[in-house]
Amino acid sequence: MNALLEYEQYMPHGMCLLWEPWLVLLWSGSDLMIFAAYLAIPTAILMVLRRRPDLNHRGLVSLFAAFILLCGVTHALSIVTLWYAIYPLMGTIKLATGIVSLATAFMLFRLIPTLVRIPTPDKHEEVIAQLETTLADLAMARDELDKRVKDRTEELEQANIRLAFRARDAVQRSRNLIQTVSALTQPGSDLNEHPEAFLRDLRGRINALAIATSTVMEQDDVAWASMERIVKRQVEPLFANPAAKFSVSGPMIATGAQGAQQISLVAWELASRFVHMDRWDQVNARIEVNWFVSPADDPLPGETIDGAVDAPPENFTFEWREILKSHENPAEGLSAHDDNVPITPGPLAGFTDVLLTRLVPRLLGGKARIDVEASTFIYTLTCPLSAIADEDEPAIANALSDALKERTMKTA
Repeated sequence: MNALLEYEQYMPHGMCLLWEPWLVLLWSGSDLMIFAAYLAIPTAILMVLRRRPDLNHRGLVSLFAAFILLCGVTHALSIVTLWYAIYPLMGTIKLATGIVSLATAFMLFRLIPTLVRIPTPDKHEEVIAQLETTLADLAMARDELDKRVKDRTEELEQANIRLAFRARDAVQRSRNLIQTVSALTQPGSDLNEHPEAFLRDLRGRINALAIATSTVMEQDDVAWASMERIVKRQVEPLFANPAAKFSVSGPMIATGAQGAQQISLVAWELASRFVHMDRWDQVNARIEVNWFVSPADDPLPGETIDGAVDAPPENFTFEWREILKSHENPAEGLSAHDDNVPITPGPLAGFTDVLLTRLVPRLLGGKARIDVEASTFIYTLTCPLSAIADEDEPAIANALSDALKERTMKTA
């Protein structure tokens, strides 16, 4: 340590310059500027490292900063040696500078492959362009996902609304069905006069309701059935050869549960009556069922909504026609004066009359008519088409309630 500090025996560097003022100034001024620059450069590098902790190869950058700083210190000591011969200390600093310089060079050579792989500015622009394209694609995917989520959310809300409506609708249908069955179990005097016939007819009517409901619900995606299928499922099982006794004709009508139940009651009631009619097999008896749709008697004017005109209401007409003809003369109708061949029975009686002429028409918001001739029996039911298609469930429920109240008052 003493050897580093003992410099009296050495000659200052200014003597080599013969103490020429301009030469001393030139020498010292140049070293001072170099020292100032070498001090500022590592300071700036260290500031960047501090503010950018994400930069790679921080060790190499730190070595560069130390190398530059030590070079600056050597130039500062060179100024001092002009007046003071501190050559041992200056040599020590140069040694440290050389060690740091070699370490920096060694690490730099080791990092050449890594540094070569650093993208050039044009590569950066290409990467940035690809990144922008990727970001645009991600934005489009995000917007598409948002749209799909919105659509799925709307579909889910609509499904929930439909589910809630179907739940209320199912409750209403169940209530209507229970009330209908309740009405069927109150035939008044029929139970006392003909208990066996009453039980037989009750089972048949309840079975007709069950068949109607299963016919409507047998399809998974829709809750309706065609009018033809509803009528045939009630009538054909009662005949050994349905084609010889029974025919149907009418347009395709998608019938809902409420309409199917009421039409099924009508069809079963009339078909059962026809089968059990006295001596019906002694004549050429035949059933013809027809239905059609026609404009309502007093159609409401169409209301304009967004430029569209609502269609006027339509009526549904269901006609049951029984035709009896003699075996001996099948081309001619029966005569009321022919005592050997049965004629068509007269008007309906008992609970059958109440069911077909009052209860069912009231439930469907319509009316019924019976026409009896010498060889023909005709039952005609007319109601709004919306009641058959179950489009007016609240009105049906109210009509059912009113009909049951009327029935209760009459039997009380």
